[in-house]
Amino acid sequence: MAGIRNLVTRTILGMGILALFPGCSVKEDRIECPVYVTVLTDEFVRLGMNEGLVSFSGTRVIDREDVSFLSILRSGYRQACPREFARAAVFSGAENYILVEDAMQVLSGCQAGLLWAYGEIFSAQSDEYVIDATPHKQYCLVQFLFEDAPTPPSDYPWRFRIKAACSGMDIYTLAPLEGDYSAYVGPNALGAWYGVIPRQKSNDLLLEVYLPDSDREDTGRVEYVIDLGAQFEALGYDWTATDLRDITVKVGFASAGISLSVQEWEGDNSYEHIEI
Repeated sequence: MAGIRNLVTRTILGMGILALFPGCSVKEDRIECPVYVTVLTDEFVRLGMNEGLVSFSGTRVIDREDVSFLSILRSGYRQACPREFARAAVFSGAENYILVEDAMQVLSGCQAGLLWAYGEIFSAQSDEYVIDATPHKQYCLVQFLFEDAPTPPSDYPWRFRIKAACSGMDIYTLAPLEGDYSAYVGPNALGAWYGVIPRQKSNDLLLEVYLPDSDREDTGRVEYVIDLGAQFEALGYDWTATDLRDITVKVGFASAGISLSVQEWEGDNSYEHIEI
């Protein structure tokens, strides 16, 4: 009887000790326990982006939320994720995009937004994992200049349309996704002419020059089709660059010729220049 009583006592004590361990049982493989991921978005704020979207996924979406980066400055966004496989993404400037599953896709007929993003796939070995999300530029801004002026003459009849073969992006790998992209280029509210090209797989690009219909600017009879991709290729444009560069398209009035120059997105004033 004494032996039985001792056995029961040891069993009860053992159960009490196990109860002191929160979360995971000491008998569980630690891979079954979550990792607590903190995503820091301070670099987005430093570059002037005060809000955006944070997304976490494993084999499925875990959490996805619009966030004020200012409200989590220095503290970060914290989320429990699977230890063995997880993904995190942060992006800002996603105007005219729609998010479906893991794909950010430009809305049909719209010009891509000025998208900055960070994505990471990870397998954590510790209980805490910190991601310092650094925003990277996912678009090429195309500035149209008219004989060195930012605006054409008041009677300038033409409009432009940029066409490309990719219109989306995987939010975790930042890889471009195929899909027809078509964006109208004309004067904005300030009279300047800009186009935006999202990240591409290759230089499969066209520039259409057309006369707009009388009742709308974004449609009309196409007069010229220019192989814009060939000019990107000649300039050595790199669509795999971490941060995409901007392009200036210089339009001449005296002929149908268009010249292109490549500008570093950071604001470098040096140009490579060619004539078509």
